[in-house]
Amino acid sequence: MKDVFRSTGFKLLVALIFVMFCLMLATSNTPNSLTANLFGSVATPMQRISTIVTNNAAAVTGSGKTKEQLEAENEQLRAEVDALRKKLVNYYTYQQENSQLRKFLELKNENPDFKPITAAVVGRDPNNLFGEFTIDQGTRSGVSLNDPVVTDAGVVGWVSAVSNSYSRVTTFLSPSTQISAMDKVTRETGVIGCDIKSADANILKLRYLSSDTKVAAGDIVVTSGIGGVYPRNLVIGTVKSVKRSDVDVSLYAEVEPAVNVKEVRDVLVITSFAGQGEAMKAANSSASSSLPASSGGK
Repeated sequence: MKDVFRSTGFKLLVALIFVMFCLMLATSNTPNSLTANLFGSVATPMQRISTIVTNNAAAVTGSGKTKEQLEAENEQLRAEVDALRKKLVNYYTYQQENSQLRKFLELKNENPDFKPITAAVVGRDPNNLFGEFTIDQGTRSGVSLNDPVVTDAGVVGWVSAVSNSYSRVTTFLSPSTQISAMDKVTRETGVIGCDIKSADANILKLRYLSSDTKVAAGDIVVTSGIGGVYPRNLVIGTVKSVKRSDVDVSLYAEVEPAVNVKEVRDVLVITSFAGQGEAMKAANSSASSSLPASSGGK
């Protein structure tokens, strides 16, 4: 340690400090000197930083509030944010419900015999080729198996499974869906169906057209009401082209759906309409008439 104090470098450092000290004293009364300017250029930024830090500290501590008071204010602000978020959710809910009610009233006014209820799509499998989805209405709201599902634009599908609060909707893209349909222009009838290939292309087929059919591109296809599964005159889609069947001599029409079932968000379930279930009633009546007469009873 003693060697350090005796070294030439240490002695030069002490001498340099002494010289600088003398210069500071000599230029203390001459602020425009080079030394004063040099010290000022170094000291000024440091003074600015010190001032900023001091002011910011004063802004925090100068409020006179304790840590507990600040925490209470933060908690109150969080509660206000949560309340505003809930109001925003309610706003969007009311907006959706109003839109659904408008569709409900339009459909009801055009079809007085309908008893529709509004429903929202709450579940969807993106990998499902046929666009099946789940809605937030079930038996508690009056939904039953096989009830038709529509929008204000046209047919969507039918209720294929139902629980107390939810229902599963099978769309017209499913091969299990068959809809009695009619060309609104020519009044020719057929059956709307689909297969995997056409479902992938989002195209329906109006099958069993006669060889001399007048169905043409641009015609509107609607439900015929035959069988009592769907009400009459619900829009299904628009004819794109007419082609010959690969399995028989009949023709079929390719139909572009009026509703994109893979993107629909709100629907209407028609729980009752004039002529509903006629096919089932006829089948039950036929089965009953074929039974042998009872040999006894009350």
